[in-house]
Amino acid sequence: MRILIVDDERLASRRLEVLLARRPQYEIAGVARDGDEAMEMIAALRPDVVLLDIHMPGTDGLLVSRQLNGPDAPAVIFVTAYSHHAAEAFEEAAVDYLLKPVKPERLDTALARARSLLRLQDAQSRIGELETVIDALRGNGTGADDALWVKGREGMVRVPKRTIDWVEAEGDYVRLHCRDRSWLHRDTLTAMESLLDERMFMRVHRSAIVNKQRITMSSTTEHGGRLVHLDNGQIVRVGRSYEGALRTALSQIAD
Repeated sequence: MRILIVDDERLASRRLEVLLARRPQYEIAGVARDGDEAMEMIAALRPDVVLLDIHMPGTDGLLVSRQLNGPDAPAVIFVTAYSHHAAEAFEEAAVDYLLKPVKPERLDTALARARSLLRLQDAQSRIGELETVIDALRGNGTGADDALWVKGREGMVRVPKRTIDWVEAEGDYVRLHCRDRSWLHRDTLTAMESLLDERMFMRVHRSAIVNKQRITMSSTTEHGGRLVHLDNGQIVRVGRSYEGALRTALSQIAD
């Protein structure tokens, strides 16, 4: 596994470098001194794991971890001198939480957990590929019609369309929000709209498509804008030109 160390304290990062150097199964991808440098190095180096300090000047470790979403996001292991951040760290889906000075045996445990997570993600990707092949061999076509293939960390991942909560435009890409994960997919929102069943999905904004089955309520803002609330707690803004179609869709759902 390729590991990025992020810590503004030179002695702390040096200790991690020494510990990792004694473990030839791991490679140090680089060392970042603050959160902003960490984000740049993660994008450029694409490490498998980030050993991430929490208290740093500028962008702290918790803010960095919140930006690491998507199929290529590395596994995060927090490394800090403060135990009271543990609950918040695990809310950010951290693999583990290490206290300084890091003990060798705890580092081994944390990295083993990260390796298990990466292997699980790879296995899920391969299962998706096999399911699609089996569907094709059976001739039922479900692999092509009912799922999308997106690029994940270890290869292509099959994402069933029914699991998509909503789709968000993000530059030249779209982000597929699926419960506890999101996937960055190279496509336009208009192209994605044509691939999704209009009986299940609808466009509510020039930059958003939602799964109608995930909508729990609609509300208005103090300025008269409209919002839709999804059952995962996500709130999506509705464009004015889409409000009529939304009212029609909601009335059909109610019926």
